[in-house]
Amino acid sequence: MRLRYLNLNLYAPLSQLKVCFAQDAPWEALVQDQPQPCAIHFVVGLNGSGKSHLLRAIASIYIALADGRLPGFAFTLVYELGTVASGKLRSVIFKSSGTAASTSLWQAEGEPIAKNAGSADFEALIEQLGTERLPLFTPRIKEGDYPQTVTDLLPKVLAYTSGSWRPWQDIWRPPLEQVASALRFKPDEQYPFELERPVGWTYQDEASLNGTEPAPQDQSPLPHGKDEASDQLDRPILLSDGRPDAALLAVVLQDLMQQRPQEGDDRGLSGLFAKAGWHRLVSVRLRLDLHRALAAPRALQSKMHDLLLVAGEVLALPDPGDRLRVLHFDVDAPVPAVDKSQYLNPQLSQAATQDQALTLMLGEANQSAFSRFNELSRWLAVGLIDGIEMSLRRNEKPEDEFANDSGVMSYSDLSDGEQMVLRRWALFHLLAGQQDALLLLDEPETHFNDAWKREIVSNIEQAMGEDASSVLIASHSAIVLSDVFDEEIIFIKKGEDGSSSANQVSTRTFATDPGALMMNLFHTQDSIGSRAQRRIETFLDHVEQVQVPTAEQIKQLRAVVNRLGTGFYRSELRARLNHWEQTEDARTLNALIEHVKSDDLKADLHGLIDKLQAANKGRGDADA
Repeated sequence: MRLRYLNLNLYAPLSQLKVCFAQDAPWEALVQDQPQPCAIHFVVGLNGSGKSHLLRAIASIYIALADGRLPGFAFTLVYELGTVASGKLRSVIFKSSGTAASTSLWQAEGEPIAKNAGSADFEALIEQLGTERLPLFTPRIKEGDYPQTVTDLLPKVLAYTSGSWRPWQDIWRPPLEQVASALRFKPDEQYPFELERPVGWTYQDEASLNGTEPAPQDQSPLPHGKDEASDQLDRPILLSDGRPDAALLAVVLQDLMQQRPQEGDDRGLSGLFAKAGWHRLVSVRLRLDLHRALAAPRALQSKMHDLLLVAGEVLALPDPGDRLRVLHFDVDAPVPAVDKSQYLNPQLSQAATQDQALTLMLGEANQSAFSRFNELSRWLAVGLIDGIEMSLRRNEKPEDEFANDSGVMSYSDLSDGEQMVLRRWALFHLLAGQQDALLLLDEPETHFNDAWKREIVSNIEQAMGEDASSVLIASHSAIVLSDVFDEEIIFIKKGEDGSSSANQVSTRTFATDPGALMMNLFHTQDSIGSRAQRRIETFLDHVEQVQVPTAEQIKQLRAVVNRLGTGFYRSELRARLNHWEQTEDARTLNALIEHVKSDDLKADLHGLIDKLQAANKGRGDADA
């Protein structure tokens, strides 16, 4: 999946925005490397320019296509599915002026659009499609026929933000007409006015009214219709609430299953997680709502039945209103000794350990981490489970019982930064092996230290580099941008009228010093902190005013130079210190020469000193 072109109209603050997504970065210059199928693009700009809006606009378009509705603004989106190597490359043009009558979707096989096509080329092609029939393009949805089901043209879209969830969740809410239809009573159903109660009415109030103990809650059936959880997985997925932890668990369980047949086979995930304090998963705890499990469809009831059987421990929580159970799974611990004929899922008989059984509960042995994540997300969405807890080791347990052991800790006890980095790295590996996926990341480097920031692109490439997928990242980090070419960066600039436009980056970014990128892209005055810059420049002004330095001033300047780190200002002050020290040496020599009795010798010595000073000055100018 590759994004090719986007035209947005009246999506504040992005008005008349036209973005061309570069097809291939200039990897041919590096003869040992070839462009990989996974496309990585960055959206950068100052705060308030509209970077996150661009990502949300793309998500809105795909959600609208999945729901058979319109996002509420005019747009044109061009993207590709498949690859040339597979022989299944398809180009898709989805266009709407804001109404269903003006909405159309076109499909073409192969590569009808040149890789270096610009916005004018795309606009000309789209205008041509509206006026004449092009043999390469087939209308999947003609104007006036929208909506229609085109699930085969929907990529897997996942979105994650480190900022506020509210604007993202507003996009993911179901259409108002769907919500209204779910709340309506059936035509033959009368509204039960006698059951109305004032705000704040409790079970105790109801019990005192009836003079009896509060009756237990009826099992309310789960809302399994066309708009509910299992079918919502066909829509783009917003990784909010418990889904990031579900993604982390799915990836770790998948990694355990793939490593176990070949002990010591490390695909890199364990080493990656170790950087964030995760050495090994120890146990998993799921909190199950029995009320909802008993009200679920038979297929889900069967899964919950087996889940209770394979759990190493099942604990009842003392909750008066709900029937909650905590299911405990220990990694490498044997499955409870039960008659395997009790399993409703026969593949569970293959599981020797509790973590294997949990993995098989989330999908068959040959399924991917993404499939297991979908199943776990379904359980979360319908409320079967409402909590995922994990325990882990930071270090391997020592064999010597007297050795210092850091022990087992809860995942929730990790620092915010460690939890965040584990979740975001898990997203990359969640989509590993998935074709035609689009990952939208809104400032993923938040909570990262610089060492983690500089590895973001490398980790994406390691996990998804061989897949025909796209990653679009909104970022403020200069160190991350030094990992990509300027063709892969979309610069959003905000105008004086408040509207934003997309521009190409005017400076080279690949392997560029992050300090230079800070000044060129984010318009900082310098690459060092403003307080340090202000104080050093004040000191420089003071130094420049000194005509004849004293020994104390030379000592002070030397002390300042020794306290500075490498960079421009240290070089400047070091040059000034060298000049002062040479001047001091010259004054000392001149004072000694005055004690020489021969006038001719005095003149010769003064001339020699002048020549040496001139030579040193010339050499310094040349170095500068």
